Amino acid sequence: MIYDINVSNGDRTSLINFIKTQKSKKKFTVVDVGGSTGCWSAPYVDAIVDFNPMQNTNLNIKLFKCDITNPNDYSEIYDYIEANGKFDFCICSHTLEDIINPVFVCEQIAKISKSGYVAFPTKYRELSRNIEFTNLNFRGYMHHRWIFTIKDNIVVGFPKINYIESTDIFDYVATKEDDMQDLSFWWEDKIDIMYINNNYLGPSGTAIVSYYNLLCDPSYI
Repeated sequence: MIYDINVSNGDRTSLINFIKTQKSKKKFTVVDVGGSTGCWSAPYVDAIVDFNPMQNTNLNIKLFKCDITNPNDYSEIYDYIEANGKFDFCICSHTLEDIINPVFVCEQIAKISKSGYVAFPTKYRELSRNIEFTNLNFRGYMHHRWIFTIKDNIVVGFPKINYIESTDIFDYVATKEDDMQDLSFWWEDKIDIMYINNNYLGPSGTAIVSYYNLLCDPSYI
């Protein structure tokens, strides 16, 4: 289940303090899925799952070199979990919006860890224009594949399709305000996540418009 859903400026202080406190009390193992050893989580994690090579070999971090969207890349991690048990906690921050199959990755995260923290840009940020380039009028970030919202404690993924560029309706919820840029939550046991309309962009243009109008619904955080 997911809980403690929060829209914020992306400050990680409370998360870092939580990890430091847990590690001071007991053995508390932490893995970062999709992070790199140069990211903010590096001083607090025991392992990283990423296809990038180790950036700082002086850090005592175990690297599982893995394309997190490829089912065939998880064998080393599964062997490690079988021998050592699940990680106590998993960080997955600003990764799911980049990849092909975030639902699959969330399933794997729950297989290798007991609980964790997930963050990604808000719909308010991804629907804003000129975030990266002031001379290009597209919405959100160029390299992101998904807009995520949360409805009834379930993460809902909307593919970033060309329709969102062609209508001004989303301008009513778009904002560049810093305190509306980051959507995060904590989870235990599993991450409840789905794709809009069960990952089927159909059966008609009218239907697709109705799905994406939900991004303007305030019940979709």
